[in-house]
Amino acid sequence: MGQVVGIDLGTTNSVVAALEDGQPWVIPDEEGDLLLPSYVGISDTGQLLVGQAALRQYAAAPERTVKSIKRQMGTDHTVTLGDRSYRPQEISAIILRSLKQRAETILETAVTQAVITVPAYFTDAQRQATKEAGEIAGFEVLQILNEPTAAALVFDIRSEETENVLVYDLGGGTFDVSIVEITGDVTEVLASHGNNRLGGDDFDRQLQRHLSDRFLQIHESPVPNDAATQARLLRTAEQAKIALSDNAFTTVREPFLASKGETALHLEVEIAREDFEGLIKPLLKETLDAIDRALSDAEMTADDIDRVILVGGSTRIPLVQHLVENHLPDTPVNSFEPDLCVGLGAALQAGVLAGEAVDSILVDVIPHSLGIAAVMDTPMGPMPGLFSTIIPRNSVIPTSRSEVYSTAVDRQDTVEIEVFQGENAIARENVPLGSFRVEGLPPKPAGALQVEVHFDFDLNGILTVTATEKGKGQQNSLVVNDAETGRLSSHELNQARDAIAALFDTSAASDDEEE
Repeated sequence: MGQVVGIDLGTTNSVVAALEDGQPWVIPDEEGDLLLPSYVGISDTGQLLVGQAALRQYAAAPERTVKSIKRQMGTDHTVTLGDRSYRPQEISAIILRSLKQRAETILETAVTQAVITVPAYFTDAQRQATKEAGEIAGFEVLQILNEPTAAALVFDIRSEETENVLVYDLGGGTFDVSIVEITGDVTEVLASHGNNRLGGDDFDRQLQRHLSDRFLQIHESPVPNDAATQARLLRTAEQAKIALSDNAFTTVREPFLASKGETALHLEVEIAREDFEGLIKPLLKETLDAIDRALSDAEMTADDIDRVILVGGSTRIPLVQHLVENHLPDTPVNSFEPDLCVGLGAALQAGVLAGEAVDSILVDVIPHSLGIAAVMDTPMGPMPGLFSTIIPRNSVIPTSRSEVYSTAVDRQDTVEIEVFQGENAIARENVPLGSFRVEGLPPKPAGALQVEVHFDFDLNGILTVTATEKGKGQQNSLVVNDAETGRLSSHELNQARDAIAALFDTSAASDDEEE
């Protein structure tokens, strides 16, 4: 069996970590860089670019570069690179395969198994897409692990006294907050909440729009709307954001951004941290609402929290720490390697699953309620299409639960089980996970026939639903892990794996020729 690793597959940067003598460490590339920018591109000569090389190309050739693909995971979105289109799983697989190669080079051994992290508030489809990406990259994915949970594993409290810890995880594209109870070497997640489309990318775009407005004010001419110019401006905005974490002011310079007649127009403006904070404060206030929601779900108040852990590169923004401290007064706020701690925690969990001697026990929860569409009694009488929860959100996983339902009409010979994920009382307002039928039911009056619906949810977020008629024993089931919810078939996975492997082989051959 090869080496097992932990991977933080991030929106902006990704990390691979391993365990040595029970301690996790981040594996660098051959230049010593710990972070791999989550960028994938194709050069003008058709060569695959991953990480820094793709990041450097982005501003000049955004049409040949992909960034922030994590935000598209679990969707049918595709991107085009070179002469073919790629699903989000395949782009993520390219990043994962690069991390796999990095680990194999440094460790000098095959790396075959991985724990891969995802935002706690990722949906089932997003988790499955991440697992598929790992498989396409050539990994056996041991577990899909929640990012805040992974971060909590790194904080070595080692106290027999129970501590309630709030993990605030704000990255490049997603936000999560989790309430975690830590007692000795046991980490138990009590509640999670978040937003899968809130992070540093949104702050960059707010500042990009601000810079466009300033350019228009100065030159009375708009910034050209072509992809290359907008990519340059977005890159400049990101650099300014980073600079403003350490400085009260920064000067933005982007020459030859446009032209008026024969005159070249440059962008050169000073941006104050206060201005930037004004742009992003409304977005950050959403994270405070999520804190309150998680506290409510955990049946706690701010006074019950012993410490706050800040995770994710965007928590380096001073306003983030300031808002969290004000929202949770008198609670210590800690930060430890915000870019790396998720990957380190994933390596710890990978060691646990691989049977290594690690003093760590993890108890995690499900982030979204799971249930079915059903006819339910209301003050206005029976109503169809309502969401009947079988596994409530924040239930400890793995878990199995059942509910019994009755037929709604006389002589009903078929029951359709429609499975959903979410919190809305109307079933179809939630995320559909699949459906199946139990047929051949005996003819009986409405309400006389009972069907037991059983949900089984495992550590990897795989849901198995079984429906059994209580009398005759008619049964059918659904594993929420198939093409019905837009996932790849075994054939498609193998095709994608071969295509990505060929892409890397071609790239390696090109490198050898250049040498």
